[in-house]
Amino acid sequence: MNRRGVAVAALMLLATGGCFRLGRRAPASPQGAGQAAVSLPADSIPPIVIDSIVSRTAGAPAESLFVANTARAKPAEKAAERCLLDVDGDRSQFIKDPISQKYTSYFGGGVVGRCRTQDITITADSAEFYDQNQLYYLLGNVKYREKRVDLDADKLTYFRGEERLLAEGTSSPSCPDSSTMTGPRAEYFRAVRGVRATQRVVATSRPTLKLYEADSAGARRGEPVILIADQINGEGDSLFVAWGRVELDRTDILARGDSAVLDNARQFSRLMKQPVVESKGKDAFTLRGREIDMFARNKQVERVLSKDSAVAVNQDLTLASDTIDLRVKENRLQRAYAFGPGAASAISRDRTIIADSLDVRMPDQKLREMFAVGNAYAETEPDSMTIKSTERDWLRGDTIVARFDSLPAADASPASDTTTPAADSTARPRIRDLLASGSASSFYQLANNKGERKPGMNYVRGRQIIVDFKEQEVQTVTVVDSASGIFLEAVPDSVANKPATPRKGATPRRPPAAARRPPNAPRRP
Repeated sequence: MNRRGVAVAALMLLATGGCFRLGRRAPASPQGAGQAAVSLPADSIPPIVIDSIVSRTAGAPAESLFVANTARAKPAEKAAERCLLDVDGDRSQFIKDPISQKYTSYFGGGVVGRCRTQDITITADSAEFYDQNQLYYLLGNVKYREKRVDLDADKLTYFRGEERLLAEGTSSPSCPDSSTMTGPRAEYFRAVRGVRATQRVVATSRPTLKLYEADSAGARRGEPVILIADQINGEGDSLFVAWGRVELDRTDILARGDSAVLDNARQFSRLMKQPVVESKGKDAFTLRGREIDMFARNKQVERVLSKDSAVAVNQDLTLASDTIDLRVKENRLQRAYAFGPGAASAISRDRTIIADSLDVRMPDQKLREMFAVGNAYAETEPDSMTIKSTERDWLRGDTIVARFDSLPAADASPASDTTTPAADSTARPRIRDLLASGSASSFYQLANNKGERKPGMNYVRGRQIIVDFKEQEVQTVTVVDSASGIFLEAVPDSVANKPATPRKGATPRRPPAAARRPPNAPRRP
């Protein structure tokens, strides 16, 4: 071999020897929790995170997914990555499967886990980790913390392959600035790139959800919206779907139904399957239907829409139609629309109005005007003090407008009378007038001036009819254009047989057979 060949061979030998001298020894497999520190060479022990809350026994296998990583600068948080969990525990044991070469790890005496590239922390009393199926069990006082979600539970199961956390016991997943949920069982699905775009929560066994409004600084403010149901599913931070005996409690509304949808960002909610909505406070109203939508602003309901077989009831008025649209301000009704394929009706104690659609205007829940449009019909009770009749007065037209006056404050009941409603509400609204337009006709009854019990009857027709009232009685009836009608006044019946007057000294007639004493009946002493 020439000199050049010898030099090249020597150089290769030196380089190879240097690599062996500088290389790090492969870590030996652990033999048990008590022998791990003895069986491994000193340079094979993985470093422990310096700022860990609880230190663990050295000697965990380096290829395990559950060991502390080398201290390094924390990168920027990535919200949509899988969690590579590093775990610290006071007591630990690692068992390697000879077939799969995967580890089963046990931790006790307090466990702290952190995701390497994300600001996620898990603490528990003890834990079991299975590398082979990427399944983690955390037991006792479990606390899961990430940027958008806090989760507390007695037991937590983390399915890393699905990025799913199952909390059992007394679980309470929450978003620090918007919502809190409590219940015996909840599942949290993390938002991870390639798995799902939005986080989800599924809570069963009748959980309770509290939704808050956040201010500009992210702090909660005001009273929460409370949702209780057999099951609640959450999508993101603000969209929730509930099933089974749903109860929705707001500061101004109490609602019930079989199922519900809540969008806290849009301040919209929908109740389905026999829902009932009741307002709170004085002069409350109740709304029913097959489906009810509620729209709010600044956590105050502004609109309530009931569809299909809708009925709205307050202390003076019952509104029924296919669809009812209520407008609310400061927890008081301002306006009500009733419309749909069938007829709409407004029924009070002494008055009924029916039409294709109704528009009831009641500013500050004081009934002022009612517009009945399309085949309108209104009927009222006549004055029972002066008229004895089983019939009601009525008015027809294409459109009917009714105007009302609520009682002034001077006519209100004394403050000491707690059984009478205050006069500034819709209590006892008095009708002022009725206006019928388009093929109008009217029938009303008048007290008989001749002392007869039967009232006089008046029937009129015209293009427009105006009926004015005074003290709840018909005062005047005005017919405009194409007027015609008839008035009938009751008079004594001149041909009717009068009862005969008995003669003086005449023997009284025997009583009817039903009143006679039976022949064999015992006599009274």
